[in-house]
Amino acid sequence: MGRIESCLKEYKSWCEKLGIQTISDVNRIIKENKTNWLINISEIWHEQNISEIAREIKDNVSKKKIVLISGPSSSGKTTFANKLQLHLEVLGIKAVSISLDNYYKQEKDMPRNSEGKPDYEALESIDYFRFNENIEQLISGRQVNIPIYSFEEKLTTQKSLLLEKDEVIIVEGIHGLNDKLTFNIPADSKYKVYCSALTALSYDDGTRIKSRTNRLIRRIIRDYFFRNSSYQFTLELWPNVESGAQENIFPFTDSADVIFNSSLLYELSVYKSYLNNIFAKVSKQEANYEKISELLGLVNHFESIDTDLTPKTSLLREFVGGSNYTI
Repeated sequence: MGRIESCLKEYKSWCEKLGIQTISDVNRIIKENKTNWLINISEIWHEQNISEIAREIKDNVSKKKIVLISGPSSSGKTTFANKLQLHLEVLGIKAVSISLDNYYKQEKDMPRNSEGKPDYEALESIDYFRFNENIEQLISGRQVNIPIYSFEEKLTTQKSLLLEKDEVIIVEGIHGLNDKLTFNIPADSKYKVYCSALTALSYDDGTRIKSRTNRLIRRIIRDYFFRNSSYQFTLELWPNVESGAQENIFPFTDSADVIFNSSLLYELSVYKSYLNNIFAKVSKQEANYEKISELLGLVNHFESIDTDLTPKTSLLREFVGGSNYTI
């Protein structure tokens, strides 16, 4: 059994003990006015898992100096990384964050995809030689000038960084599990985390809700409301995003030290109003009408939950806004 299957089996077992396995189970709890319980139990499950990961890092902090977080699009990597950093601070471990985005090459130096456009999904689009060198220098106790890229100003500046004793480096990016990214860093210095939304809920007929469907809904909502992107753009881009994950992420999942499941039992009830808002004027003539109908059919099976009930610290806030974390 692979790491993903094992993690999902554990999550399903936990859901079964709670008596929450189908959409009808979620709806029953909401109708019984136990919505707050459903939200709280889901959030505590997340915090408990992050706490356990932080504890394992602390117990191995003398060796595990770099925490590499990877996962497919809309898996909640950013909020997870922020939460993990706070959990580590609670345990007395400070963490410095480095974004792989700062190591992107100029577009003219990037490899091209099948359409002749810069392939942002490819590892070769990142200056991983410089990244690898910077990480190696930090681990050895040297002060390093790392690049900081401003997407607004299209300008790269430098930031001085020094890794103190009992500090770790947190790196979040799609290539985190690929050893080629950190080819010169000893394996025992790395702690790898794979993050994904492994949905355990099923329709009443037993058909499981696909994790990629959950992530697509997250992506559509975030792109539409917070990244000024139409749902048409997101749906057209999605096959390439998933293709990139198939090539650059999924082959390395079993190399992860731990898997964090970012799925929340109540999230589709929250997404319901957002998705209906986005697709309110969709016509049957649209190219993606079948996919849109599928997504609406899913969320409309759920009773609604008001976003205001969602904690500001929830990972769900990465997609609907209002997070207390810097996203």
